[in-house]
Amino acid sequence: MVPVEKENAYQLRDHLYNKMIEGAHIDPFKCCFLHYLGLSKGSVPSFDFAVLPLYQRCAIAGLGVLQEVASSLDVSRLLGQAAKIDSTPRPWVSDVFGVMAVKWLVAKMDDARIAQEFEIWISGFLAKQVRSDNLNTFEKDIAAYVSSDESTNYASACVPLFLHYQNIQRIGNHQERLSLIDRFMGEFRAQAQRGASTALLSLMVYVFDQVNQDVAVVPPQGWSLGDLLGFLDHIPVGLKRWTWEDVGRTKGAEPVKWSIMNEYHVQNLLYVLLAPIFNDIADEVNLQPVGQKNPRIDLYLPSLHTIIEVKYRKNVKKSFPALVGEIAEDASLYRADAKYTDALIVIFLWDCTRATQEHAKFREGVLKLDGINGCVVVSAPSTMDG
Repeated sequence: MVPVEKENAYQLRDHLYNKMIEGAHIDPFKCCFLHYLGLSKGSVPSFDFAVLPLYQRCAIAGLGVLQEVASSLDVSRLLGQAAKIDSTPRPWVSDVFGVMAVKWLVAKMDDARIAQEFEIWISGFLAKQVRSDNLNTFEKDIAAYVSSDESTNYASACVPLFLHYQNIQRIGNHQERLSLIDRFMGEFRAQAQRGASTALLSLMVYVFDQVNQDVAVVPPQGWSLGDLLGFLDHIPVGLKRWTWEDVGRTKGAEPVKWSIMNEYHVQNLLYVLLAPIFNDIADEVNLQPVGQKNPRIDLYLPSLHTIIEVKYRKNVKKSFPALVGEIAEDASLYRADAKYTDALIVIFLWDCTRATQEHAKFREGVLKLDGINGCVVVSAPSTMDG
């Protein structure tokens, strides 16, 4: 298999999404599964529900995305069928995602007799499939969920997160969820080199999208200094779409350029990015005077007790040694205020000169300063004037 190189997780998400769409377009259940997960655009593709095989009709009905339903008689007929015909396995034997949808249909019916029939039905094939090692890790976890209504020790991070975001088995412990999210990102990136099924790709993309929203609104108490630095380090990913037009994008429109011309522009940008996450964020915080000096914090995150000091390198006249000196002075002034003596301090430098060859040495120097806990350097987008 030719390796798939993707620069970041969002590009990989688009790659997997396109593979998923390609694999689903001729399969009614897969199309409906995408719609159920909110991954398809527009309405469910039209097809004749009535002529579909019984198993497929029941699985689609379990998703609840169509008006058509399977009757209790239909479900009982399906659940009365053997797993094999003349030693040939039936379609559902290796289709844990379809069987999961049938489980949901049975639950909606709330009929004890049908629920018992379902348990007998899956006992004829599901455990044997798991033991035979015909299923991958994710499929085994889906099978474990299908076999039990209780939470279990899942081997993957993707499946418990899927069940959490579906409000089926909620993960109440915030730190546990963050740990699963961290593991999931490894599983997600691994899909670039694997030939996953369309259903599994759908699950992966769905969980990725939910994780993306989850992390964006995670309470500050769930963030560490490492999380904050990681977030700031990834800002360049979004800057690829920074608006800098030579001509207007629409007829008669003037070209738009989002200029970052001053330190306070960078400060405002960080405020816009961080305020939805840290609703207690404060800017321009005045501290106790130190002699004739009146220090002022650029940004402060009370929930992390963290100061973000913003620096702006407009041109080569502002040398890196001078910046290091400014930072050392600022840090000592902040520490002089009793309220901020033990605060964490993060330096954020916006470099218009894009002197990337100097950034590592600058970071190394800044982190040697007493009381500096993190340093992030971001170059202005290459489309922007220096």
